[in-house]
Amino acid sequence: MSIIPYVIFINPEFTLYNAPRNSPMILPTQINRFVTNLIQSTPEPQPNQNQIKLANQLASMHIIDSPYTRLPPYDYEQLNKGMICEKCHSFLSPPAKLKRTLICQQCGHKESIESGILRSVDEFKLLFPDKKITTSTIYDWCKVIEYKKRISRTLSKNKKIKSSGKSTYFVDLIVDEKK
Repeated sequence: MSIIPYVIFINPEFTLYNAPRNSPMILPTQINRFVTNLIQSTPEPQPNQNQIKLANQLASMHIIDSPYTRLPPYDYEQLNKGMICEKCHSFLSPPAKLKRTLICQQCGHKESIESGILRSVDEFKLLFPDKKITTSTIYDWCKVIEYKKRISRTLSKNKKIKSSGKSTYFVDLIVDEKK
């Protein structure tokens, strides 16, 4: 196998006038075709016995649960609840009436209420992966959102509704249906 050198011009606005036809240059409009041809013409390498043995050994040593994950024990009731500023991580105050923006009193960072709710949902899911996401749970978790209806609308708009009535809960839009 020999190595063939090429000069590849990647700037899409580059134009080379009077370029020799058989020169080892790839112009921006030729890159996709060149890569496609390169992939098609490259033979699939076959692993040797040592590589297969190493791959099997690595696969057998695979650890699913990391021994370095050491989380302290925690309980929902013992945690401080409330929405946290995305920038400085201090607790947020309730938004002004009829406002759609959360403003951090510490650093002045602004965030829409919807994105704040969704960020809080993600934090909740990270801490409590087995608990269902319900309007009441997130209302209690966020603390600063005055109306459950706002949380319900945000969850309905951005999550998939499972069940209905009092037992309504939400899951991510792209979710494994086997669960």
